[in-house]
Amino acid sequence: MKSVIVLIGMFSGYLAYHLKPASYEEGSCITSDIPHFWEAVDALKEAKSTEDSTRIVQAVYLDRMSKEGRKFLQIRRYTAPEYVRTILKYPRYLRQLRSKTENLSANVAAINQMFQKMKDAIPGYRVPKVCFAIGCIRGGGTVDNNVVLLGAEIALADSAMDFSEFKAGAVRDVLSKGINLIALVAHESIHCQQHHAKTRNLLSVSIKEGAAEFLPALVLKNGWSTAPVEYGLAHECELWKSFEPNIKSDDFSQWLFNAGSIQGKPADLGYFVGLRICEAYYNKQTDKQQAIKNMLDLSKYMEITAQSGYDGGCK
Repeated sequence: MKSVIVLIGMFSGYLAYHLKPASYEEGSCITSDIPHFWEAVDALKEAKSTEDSTRIVQAVYLDRMSKEGRKFLQIRRYTAPEYVRTILKYPRYLRQLRSKTENLSANVAAINQMFQKMKDAIPGYRVPKVCFAIGCIRGGGTVDNNVVLLGAEIALADSAMDFSEFKAGAVRDVLSKGINLIALVAHESIHCQQHHAKTRNLLSVSIKEGAAEFLPALVLKNGWSTAPVEYGLAHECELWKSFEPNIKSDDFSQWLFNAGSIQGKPADLGYFVGLRICEAYYNKQTDKQQAIKNMLDLSKYMEITAQSGYDGGCK
């Protein structure tokens, strides 16, 4: 135990003397947690045991998290032992990720440009902060109040990377196609604008996610080239017939947040259904600004669905 404390103390002293301060904020994007992660990865080379590794990750990365980064950890329930397992399991993938995180300035500039477009087009749009951190490959983005919390290990994935360390399945399929960072941040930023519904069921959550897909695509004109959309358009009536009888269900396992469990089809097909309902609703409204406001008010999910006239293209 004493040797580990000495090791961490020596490493911290090295950082203080040799490295520039890592805590900084660029525009609305907080990136200070990223270099701390790589410092922890480098320090693991001196670890003599799993216990050493866990203490190093805790001291060098987790204990130095920004306020926003700590919220990221809390929401995802990430722990030092899980980080150690992730680092050991995906060394090649993380080496590729490291080079992508060393200069985030172009990403930050593109995110801020996107925010300006969203602010110009969406009534009452509040530009959120964005926190980049590195997680354990369990989630790309989430929100806390007006902060978008990104897991860079997912958010920065692109199709040119080596995914051979990942087992076959939905997670590998999604990552290997690449993640559109701007679309991801735009999606999460819509969640920062939404007023939450008191009722949480399959339909209300699908409308919530569908609106967060539809509105950025409407404003940014970047289309919907995602696996759920491609599959959904090819199986739309079939999906609707399966979805509609379950709209009041609180079991989301076949439709939402199921990248780690779904087999034989893309994950998150509830996003597609919600998107199509929002699209049909918007197209039928003459007052487009009011339509956008309504889509941000999740208490109106039944009204939006009814007025959309959406039937999965079955008729």
